[in-house]
Amino acid sequence: MAKQTTSPKDEKRQRYINIFWVALTIVIAICTIVVSISSIGDMLRTRHDRRIVEAKIENLETKIATDSIFIHKITTSPEFMERFARETYHMQRKGETVYIME
Repeated sequence: MAKQTTSPKDEKRQRYINIFWVALTIVIAICTIVVSISSIGDMLRTRHDRRIVEAKIENLETKIATDSIFIHKITTSPEFMERFARETYHMQRKGETVYIME
């Protein structure tokens, strides 16, 4: 078997091809890392925003429940309506004197 020899031009060409592929691999790896990092950042921001929105929803649901109870009481109980009007709007019956104490 005869040993095949390569010319210096072929060796140089092969070296440039190897450098090209290594550089291309590095560029692709850097792009992948940048995209991954931005995606992770978006995910973390979304999670944080979701927690804030869920807390607001919970507060609003509590307020809705409280307001529903209040509406039910004020529409079904004349005594409650009278007490609410007297306390909130300082209403009085004829002949009564209202004293406000703070």
